[in-house]
Amino acid sequence: MNNVQDLTQLWAAQEKQLQQSVRLNTITLNEIRTHKAQHKMRGYLGLNVFSLIVGVLMASSSGYFILTHLDAIHMVLSGAVALLWSLLIFVGAILQLEKLFTLDYTKPVLDVQHKLNKIRLSALYFLRISLMILPFYFAYLLMFFDVVFGVDIYVLGDTNWLISQAAFSLLLGVLAVYLYRQLSPGNINKPLTKWLMQGFGSQAMEAAEELNQLEEFERYSEKKT
Repeated sequence: MNNVQDLTQLWAAQEKQLQQSVRLNTITLNEIRTHKAQHKMRGYLGLNVFSLIVGVLMASSSGYFILTHLDAIHMVLSGAVALLWSLLIFVGAILQLEKLFTLDYTKPVLDVQHKLNKIRLSALYFLRISLMILPFYFAYLLMFFDVVFGVDIYVLGDTNWLISQAAFSLLLGVLAVYLYRQLSPGNINKPLTKWLMQGFGSQAMEAAEELNQLEEFERYSEKKT
């Protein structure tokens, strides 16, 4: 009987030691990943600073366009669309920079890793925002022809052409909504999402995959507790 108790205690001690070892290795691995991610944050800082500058320049240009075309309501609306999109880029860059500068590396490793991966997904955010241009492409077309050629294609276009442009914009709107939904971390393993994110390199893909893994781990931990 004593032998059975000793064996049970020995087994329990070994299991506890194994669990502690696994936990320690997991923490160490996450710390290594965190340190590596810190070095990569410079690239994301540059991306968001660039997006901030682009947002400011485009918002200023759109505002000037509106002020110089107050006599044409369709031009004002086109400028307002461009201004709104510019503000979304500007605000998004500000929020991403705020996350970068307020990230506390002294917090638990899993929390830090979770926030780091969200920052690394900033490219995905800007790609999703870019899709919002699609249904409003005609507004940018109006502005382009007016600024470059001095031509108002809305006035020159006939009714049938304008109706066809409206129908095309509607189709692009449906496409934009579909692609917007596809471009989420949860769909990162789908072929279409991978193809759309090819231009952003492997960093955003890796961040989305790691974010999904961390969320699965957190859900599993909550169930265990």
